[in-house]
Amino acid sequence: MTERCLILFIATSLDGYIARLDEGIDWLFDDADYGYSDFYTQVDTVLMGRKTYDLSIRLSNDPYPGCKTYVFSRSLASVADPAVTVVQGNPGDLVTQLQQQPGRHLWLVGGGQLVQQCLAADCLDQLIISIHPILLGSGIPLFPSDFPERHWQLIKTQAFPSGLVQCTYNRVREE
Repeated sequence: MTERCLILFIATSLDGYIARLDEGIDWLFDDADYGYSDFYTQVDTVLMGRKTYDLSIRLSNDPYPGCKTYVFSRSLASVADPAVTVVQGNPGDLVTQLQQQPGRHLWLVGGGQLVQQCLAADCLDQLIISIHPILLGSGIPLFPSDFPERHWQLIKTQAFPSGLVQCTYNRVREE
């Protein structure tokens, strides 16, 4: 992948949830880096939904240092941080615009609704999914229903001693 790509780097439970129903992520492993630092050097722009943004700023005052941040929201007009731009509209349009600009890759942080919109817009280029060995039983799904069928090619799998498995997929596009 040499062009500026949109990458979903995300964690999920074995049963496909990215958070508990109350948006809790206390079940995520924090005992190792799991490739995050290496991945972070490859991006300079992050995209996320408002709920994901709210969670990230609760966890850190500067959750994505050195990155331009775009927050998709129907209700939020602006934020005080000059590195954050609030966006309303089709994420596919913004991704196309950003891909035409110089820079490193784009990180789709989440959440589920924005992932669904990006799948519908067919603008996701790569998935890096860290599967945690836990069944939550319910929660916020990684892939909400009602998006078009998409084909992916597995390019890498890495298993960690903790039981976490990280799978990397590239989008297969018809020529």
